[in-house]
Order: sequence, then C-alpha cells, then structure tokens
Amino acid sequence: MDESRPVATELSGCIPILCTPFAEDGGLDLPSLEAEVAWVLGEGARGVACLAIASEGYKLTEGERDEVVRTVVAAVGGRVPVVVSAGAAGTDPAVERARRATRLGADALMVLPPSFVKPDAEDLAGYYRRVAAAAGAVDVIVQDAPQLTGVVMPPPFLARLNAEIPNLRYVKMEGMPQGETISATLALSSGRLRSFSGWGGLGILDALERGAIGSMPAPNFTRLFATIQDRYDAGDIAGAATVFATELPFLLWTMQSVDHSVAAAKEELRQRGLFGSAHRRQPAARLDDVARAQLARFLDARLA
Repeated sequence: MDESRPVATELSGCIPILCTPFAEDGGLDLPSLEAEVAWVLGEGARGVACLAIASEGYKLTEGERDEVVRTVVAAVGGRVPVVVSAGAAGTDPAVERARRATRLGADALMVLPPSFVKPDAEDLAGYYRRVAAAAGAVDVIVQDAPQLTGVVMPPPFLARLNAEIPNLRYVKMEGMPQGETISATLALSSGRLRSFSGWGGLGILDALERGAIGSMPAPNFTRLFATIQDRYDAGDIAGAATVFATELPFLLWTMQSVDHSVAAAKEELRQRGLFGSAHRRQPAARLDDVARAQLARFLDARLA
C-alpha cells in the first residue's frame, strides 16, 4: 500500500458495485475497468466497490483479484473510498484476502459470511473477529444477504459484532424487507453500526427513512442513486421518490436475478463505450430471446 495516498474512510452515499470487464476471450480488461471508475465518479459516486458477487468476483483467480484491486485503487487515486469484498467459504482464505486487500489499498472490506458449511453464531462471530483483525485499521462491512447465502444474521447478532469488534462499523442489508431489520439493528447498536441499502437499492427510500446512510447499486444506476441521496439529504423526500419512480421499471427488471443485473449493467456500459465487451465468465445464466429484446428496449429508451 502507498502510505502517501490520502485515505477517505468514512462511507456514505452511493457506492456502486463495479462490474469486472472481460474481453471476449475471457481475460481481464483493465483499461475498461479504469474507464468505468472514471465514469461512476463523474456520475456522483461517493465510493466504489469491487470483487463483490455482482462484480463476478467469485469467478476470478486470486491473482486476478489483486490485479483488479490495484487497478481500482490507482484509478480512484484517493478521491473516494475503495471497498473490496474479502469474504470466503472458509475463515483462513477470508483472512488472507483481507490482508492482501488491505495491503493493496482498500479503505474498507465488505465481508460475506461463509455459507457452504453454515456456521453457528459463535463460529460466525469468530470468523468476523479474525477477518477484522487481519484488516487492521481498515473498516469492515458485514454483508447480510440471507437470500443468497442462507445465513441469517439477526439484529442482535449484528449489534453484538459491532460491540465486540472495533473496526466492524457497517452493514450492507441485502435481505427483503430491509426496513425493520435496519431500524432494529441501528437501535440495538445505539446508532454505532451504520447501514447501507443493498439488493440493487430496491428498498432505498424505506432504508433512508430508517437511518441508512447510502446504497450500493449496480454501476449503471450510479446517477439515479446519487441523485436520490442528494435530494433526500436536502430534505426533498418527495423529489427523491419522484426520481426513483422514473427508473423503477428497469431497476425491477434487472433485479430478477444477479445475472439479469450484471448482464444489463455490462451491456449498458458497452453501449456507452466504456466496455469493449459485455462478456460474462461462466457460470452465467443466459438471457433468452424475450429477455434480450426487453433489455434492448430499456436501453434504447435510456440511452436515447
């Protein structure tokens, strides 16, 4: 890590989950990744996140993961925080990923729970304790995604983690409905644990009303969620709702599945000239003819 690099550690607002661009042969396309970072910052991102599920991070080798982090950190240049996903199916791999990401310049780590073998509460707490220790002074975000992992982390457990682990300061709520979970978690942690709206930002208005500090949507929705955040923070709640409604049909279409979201984001970034290809690595669910036509109509209208 470059010790001279300014580090912004407070997270808030729209922090898009970057897509990982691939060439048609499946290799990493790092120039397109740099272009994506520059574009989302211009769209109003207050941070960027990489190597997440929607980044296809689970399809990368460990060496490729490091290349992505180096590229993103360099492209950001300290202007906003860089969040790096560092969870794993086992504690030791997660610890190693946390150490590497921190050395490479991550400002925060987003950590899914292990889910192949689902841990009990004590083992899960031990997992987060070890990963957070490996992160040193870097903050940890718990990624609570029960619909994807099958691991349920109720508000009392999240508040306990926050009380026991000094640098575990954030939670990204993916479960639906998010609202009551956010309210309970913030109350039980006396407001120390800060929450982001996940799952594509579908629950953003409810989440903000309950005290969430931001969202982590797909990169092609950066301007939408940055605008919603700005209007809400300015007290224009009706205006935030109006902006949200303008993009809701497309957002709902993309959030049918992770693959719908990634396919839509990559194709939009390709059509914007940021990506050379919308290629997704395998395994990836293919959109059928009807879905491809629907996506084309959404993008034709959006990019007109």
